[in-house]
Amino acid sequence: MNEPRHDVLVVGGGNGGLSAAAHLLRRGCRDVGLVEPADVHVYKPLQHYVAAGLADPRELTRPQRDLVPDGVHWHRTAAVRVDPERQAVLGEDGVWRRGTDLVLAPGARLDWDRVPGAWDAVERGSAVSSFLDTLLTRTGERINRLESGRAIFELHGQPASGRETALKSLFFACDRWRRSGALGRIEVVLVHAGPRVHPVSAIADEVERHLRDYGVQVRPETSISAIEGDEIVLTAPQGKSRERFDLAHLHPPYAAPELVAASGLDSSATSGFLDVDPETLQHRRHPRIWGAGDACDLGDARTGGALRHQVKVLVENIRRARTGATLQRYDGYTVAPVATSRRSLSFGEYDRDLQVRRSLPVPDEITSTPLWYLLDRYLLPQIYWHRILKGLL
Repeated sequence: MNEPRHDVLVVGGGNGGLSAAAHLLRRGCRDVGLVEPADVHVYKPLQHYVAAGLADPRELTRPQRDLVPDGVHWHRTAAVRVDPERQAVLGEDGVWRRGTDLVLAPGARLDWDRVPGAWDAVERGSAVSSFLDTLLTRTGERINRLESGRAIFELHGQPASGRETALKSLFFACDRWRRSGALGRIEVVLVHAGPRVHPVSAIADEVERHLRDYGVQVRPETSISAIEGDEIVLTAPQGKSRERFDLAHLHPPYAAPELVAASGLDSSATSGFLDVDPETLQHRRHPRIWGAGDACDLGDARTGGALRHQVKVLVENIRRARTGATLQRYDGYTVAPVATSRRSLSFGEYDRDLQVRRSLPVPDEITSTPLWYLLDRYLLPQIYWHRILKGLL
C-alpha cells in the first residue's frame, strides 16, 4: 500500500497546526498535509468570557472545515504514533503518512487522574472549570448562585495551557459577587504553586493589587493534591491540610500527549513532552521534526501569543534548514492577559528572561484598563479567526 506523502505534514489542527499550515502555503511550500480528527475548532481564550456570561457561546467555535486553508490536504484522523526515522505518522485509521518535514502541534491533554477526586467533584458539580468548553454554562451558574461560604480558585505552574488566564475566572467571579453584594460573605481563596502569582515582578504587582482590593486570601507555594467529598486537600511547604469548600474552580492538570512518548520523541527531562530546542523549535535528535505549542517543553508559558511567535520561527527555520542557513531564534515571547474585572484587563508581555516586552506603541500595557479589555474580548477573537489562522499575522 502506498503511503501518502507531503512536503510538510502537520499534526494537530488547533491554533499552532492551522496557522503553521497557512504560513507554509504562503511561504511557497509545495504540498501541506494536516492530521486532525476534530470537526469543531474552539477559540479557548474566549471560554472564560463565556462562563462569566460576557460572550455568547456561539462565538466560541467554528467548523474545522471552514478553517483548514485551501490547498491543505486534511486527513481526518488522530495521530497515534510517529516514526521519526521515516518522518512518518500513523493515523488512528491505520494509514501511515509521510512528510519531508513533520510539524508536531498536537497540544496537551487533560490528566485528571493526577488529582484524585477532582473529576468526581467536577461531575458532582462542586468543582467547576472555565477551561472545559463543555462545562461553561454550569461553571457560570455555580458561580452566580454562590451567596456565601468558601470559594477556592487554583493557579498551578507548568505544564499549563494559558496559565495566566486562570486568574480571569477568579476576577470575573469577584467582580460579580461585589456587584451583587455577596463578596463580603464569601471567603475567596487563591492557591498557587509559585512564590508569587506571576514570575514577572511588574505583572505580579498589578495582579496582587487587585487581589488585595477584592480581599482574596492568597496562599503561595500551595497546590490542590486531592478532593474528598466536600473537603479539598492542599499541599504546602509546611505540609498537608484539609478544608471544606462550597465552590472550587480548578485549573486542570495537563500532561503531554501520549503520542510523543509512544514515539520516543521526549527525553528523560521533559516528562513526556516533545524534546525540541526551545529557541529553534527543531527536535534535538531528529532534525526534520519540528514542534510548537503545548506539546513542547519550551520552558515558557503556554499561550496563544507565544504560539504565534513560535509558528513564525518554525516555518522560517524549515526553509533555512533546507538551505543550510543559520536558524532563527525564538526568544520565549508570551503574553499574560489577565482580566481584573468585567471591564478592565492587564495585557502584560514578556520573554524567556522575564523581561517586559512591548509589541504595541504604548508606554504601559500592564496597568489594567478598559482598553486592554476591549482588545482581548472583542478585537483578538476577530484577529484569530481572520488573520492568525490564515497565516496573515
